[in-house]
Amino acid sequence: MKKLQEFEKNSMILFVLLMGANGCNYLFQIIAGNRMEVEDYGVVNTVLGLVGILTIPTTMISMVSARYTAIFAAQENTEGMVCVLHLLLRFVMMISAVLFFAGIVGIQQVTNLFDMESSGYVIGAFIIAVINLFFSITSGTLQGMKKFFPYGIQTILSAAGKLVLSACFLWIGWRVYGVLAAVCLGTASAVLYGAMQIKGVIKNAVCCQGRKLADLGELWKYAASSIVTQGCVIAVTNGDVLLVKMYFTDAVTGVYASASVIGKISMYVSTAIVAALFPMAVDRHQRGEDTFLLFQKALFYGGAASAAAALVMSLLGKYVIGILFGARYQKAVLYLPYVCMFIVPLTLVTILMNYVLAVGKAKVFGISITIGAGSIFGLSALLHRTVEQIMIMSGMILTGVFIINIIWLLQAKKQAEV
Repeated sequence: MKKLQEFEKNSMILFVLLMGANGCNYLFQIIAGNRMEVEDYGVVNTVLGLVGILTIPTTMISMVSARYTAIFAAQENTEGMVCVLHLLLRFVMMISAVLFFAGIVGIQQVTNLFDMESSGYVIGAFIIAVINLFFSITSGTLQGMKKFFPYGIQTILSAAGKLVLSACFLWIGWRVYGVLAAVCLGTASAVLYGAMQIKGVIKNAVCCQGRKLADLGELWKYAASSIVTQGCVIAVTNGDVLLVKMYFTDAVTGVYASASVIGKISMYVSTAIVAALFPMAVDRHQRGEDTFLLFQKALFYGGAASAAAALVMSLLGKYVIGILFGARYQKAVLYLPYVCMFIVPLTLVTILMNYVLAVGKAKVFGISITIGAGSIFGLSALLHRTVEQIMIMSGMILTGVFIINIIWLLQAKKQAEV
């Protein structure tokens, strides 16, 4: 009972802190939407969606860092934590170099693909992606060490820095470039804070010589599983705006982006649940304790919060969009219910993903989400007569992925109890 109460306690700490960060993120969207032309606002969200795709490796880094830090923390193995961090620092430097050269080679192709007026926007996306690589190390380590308060503060610093600097840069007329500069500087400040919180481990990792992990092969196997599963989920999460940008006009993209921002409130209310679930599930799994009840609680809290927020947004979306974004974005009301139909199952899939990765049961999920994500993007290329059509199709596919995995987990649990 005490351990279950620990989940609620950690979730509440993270809920307060991450809601503060989410509040900053939404204020950022509101200020950007009101201070910019609809077309420029669509471009900003397209670039941020592109950042989400480029930073797929960061999610793997964050997950590996969090999982193995939690494992070694449970074993009180400081040397193991240092070796993991050393390995990830080297990996980040390699990925940064790959992103740098990919940006040089593919910048014009990406610019043309999304019909952007300036290749500088794509350069900005690549720079933000590199900074996010280092953010993933510090945030993952803090999460794995269950330092939830500094973890939350780091997230707030990133969001608040982006908000304040964007407001300043937009005020002086920097438009899209001002927003991209704000995101870079805000994320960089959060990385510095996170590094200060784990400076002892970082110092030892930088000086690490000759020490190796005994289970390095298992780590790379887990990293590959993580990048596939998380890559698909992130591609779907950020892909809605990109799909609209590819098949519709800048004006439609700008309006849809405001609906997406409001609709995703129903997803972000569950972020605290996810952040607390992962390291606690890893810890209990390593100790040989049951983790399924913890997963059930996460699904209940996260799913209920997401569904409730989606219902409120669907019913009051007209007033929310009018107050936050103004009359120019009123057409977004038509998209909002369909966004929520897509976001709620995505929230459940995200909670599910964190659980299976925590306990090392991601094979079925990895296969199903890969097929699901491929189906979403493939069918969208064929069936994109309306934005609503894409959202309904995406929601149905994600619901199918969720149901398949729940059935598999229940059967696996029943077999383990026999």
